[in-house]
Amino acid sequence: MRALSHKGHGVVTHPDGRVFFVKGTWPEDVGIFRVSAKAKSYENAELVTLESAAPERVTPECAHVNTCGGCPWMMVTAAAQVKAKEQRVTFLLDKNAIHVSDRRPLLPSPEFFGYRNRAQFKTDGQHIGYVSEGTNDLAPIEDCPILNPPMRELLQGLRAQLPRAEWKPTGRFPWSFLDVDDQQDVKAVKANLRRPFRQGNSAQNQNMKKWIVETLRDVPRESPIVEAFCGSGNFTEVLAQAGFTQILAAEVRGSAIEELSAKELPGVQIMEINMNDKKVWPQIARKQPKARVLLVDPPREGLEERLGIFKALPLLEKIIYISCEPTTWARDMKDFQQHGWKVAHLTPLDMFPHTPHVELLTLLTR
Repeated sequence: MRALSHKGHGVVTHPDGRVFFVKGTWPEDVGIFRVSAKAKSYENAELVTLESAAPERVTPECAHVNTCGGCPWMMVTAAAQVKAKEQRVTFLLDKNAIHVSDRRPLLPSPEFFGYRNRAQFKTDGQHIGYVSEGTNDLAPIEDCPILNPPMRELLQGLRAQLPRAEWKPTGRFPWSFLDVDDQQDVKAVKANLRRPFRQGNSAQNQNMKKWIVETLRDVPRESPIVEAFCGSGNFTEVLAQAGFTQILAAEVRGSAIEELSAKELPGVQIMEINMNDKKVWPQIARKQPKARVLLVDPPREGLEERLGIFKALPLLEKIIYISCEPTTWARDMKDFQQHGWKVAHLTPLDMFPHTPHVELLTLLTR
């Protein structure tokens, strides 16, 4: 075992030169691996026997780690996980020739376990669990140590309701989903009903908010701001509380926008728009033509219509880009650099310990 893939799987080289990815392995692990007779290079292999363990290995604190697959790094120390995430960021910076003026160390999660405030459970009406990685198979669970205490209590309350006929799957998947968070009562949980998006780690969400406030410390409060992918207003509240008076919050129509509207935040104008529309930025510019600051927190796909920003918003001075997917982030940073912007600051953040996921807090300036 010599490295980790971008998905966090071990990378193993076959004697004939082919390369395979193996879940549940770490650099310096030595073992026996199984590949299918027809396997091609860069496909998955299976760990059969671990003959010599990497020094970073520990005993996982979850009985379901090998069936659930949601915490593929639980078998190594916190320090090893942080180091691997830092290395992934460095690799992408070097590979894409992205220069960062001020790169900070990764901000670790204050809680290594018991941090998660939301989850999407799967159920067939008889069991509750997660879907095993790479399959549609339900992996039943009895407990989940990464959930915070209210969420663990909620899980037990849901398990106590089994079997439950109305949770049986009715669509093309062999399960229904239960979108839950720590602000719900167990009696309010309904199958196949999506909840508005929330950052899954409350402590790290607060750290992100503090970072935004600090990053915009010297920006005049009357400066026009555009916040794209605003959701239900997680960061919009920060901008309003900081005293900014001209905030345009843009998001697709839905329950998140309804939740944001109900907050009646001062200085906030809400715009319902599809952020993947090819004319999204000219439409935003008509609402906020003199924008000085752009705050974006896109989904994993990144800014798919990013190129329209440069012509539509020529007065921009700062762009705050919060990313949950380093690969699309690197793609977008290359385009920003080619259009005269620089990455002035970068702070990686560990939102989800025990997974390869890393959040990137970025400030771009002209």
